[in-house]
Amino acid sequence: MRPEPAVKEPHLAGRWYPAEPAALDAIVRELLAAGGPRRAGVRAILVPHGPYRGSGPVAARAFATVAGGARRAIVLSPTHYAEFRGAATLPMRAYRTPLGPVELDGECAAALGRLPFVRANPAVFLREHGLEVQLPLLQAALPGSRAALLLLGSLEPGEVVTLAEALRPMLDDETLLVVSSDLVHYGRRFGYLPVPPTDAATVAAALRRLDEDVLSRILARDADGFVRWLADTGAAICGRHAIEVMLRALPPGMPGEQLAHASSLDADGAHEHVVGYAAVAFGAAPA
Repeated sequence: MRPEPAVKEPHLAGRWYPAEPAALDAIVRELLAAGGPRRAGVRAILVPHGPYRGSGPVAARAFATVAGGARRAIVLSPTHYAEFRGAATLPMRAYRTPLGPVELDGECAAALGRLPFVRANPAVFLREHGLEVQLPLLQAALPGSRAALLLLGSLEPGEVVTLAEALRPMLDDETLLVVSSDLVHYGRRFGYLPVPPTDAATVAAALRRLDEDVLSRILARDADGFVRWLADTGAAICGRHAIEVMLRALPPGMPGEQLAHASSLDADGAHEHVVGYAAVAFGAAPA
């Protein structure tokens, strides 16, 4: 008899969000309640992946729009710690959070694993935060839903297109595409200093303009314009591949709606290194 696949244990509990189940449940419910009403027809959301005290209210604005509306979530995230080519699936039965286990969609993972650049690789998920930080919000917004987790490494342009084409038929009425990505990363740590870090107001204004520029391409579903903007500005956006995959995978005629925008500067006041956060819903219409 083959052993049952393992359950991935959380590593952010007690650091990026509470480890105590009741405390985490209270926080995610409070965040979702403040996020606004559910909307009909949301097929995809773009959400940030910082600690809850900073990016949680922004991410919750997007998750609140889909409350109770899907049975499966396909979650795309960039890798932050492991360097690898292609993309990786998590060959496990579930991913546990303090709120309980999230069942992983092995069938979806197997289908994606047929692409030559997608491999099952649990090792690259060990320290990754871009996926785990979404799961408690997903559990509260879509109770009982399954999740297919895809971690993106280095992808060639043609592989981005191929992945988008493979995902497109999976995005049915009961599937939500969750793209986990922050916006522009500013500072020496990220190798991007479009303005000197002289003061918080200067940095905040510059980052706001950059985020607004790139959001205009994302909201218009302009995948080619998004790629050109990245090349022209040299801006660091961690989930650039995940965002491009989403823009190319969604059906035509499904524009995005910006729900919220903020930055790490708003939360901690530190302007030497700043990360932009946005919540965007695609296919949204008022319920």
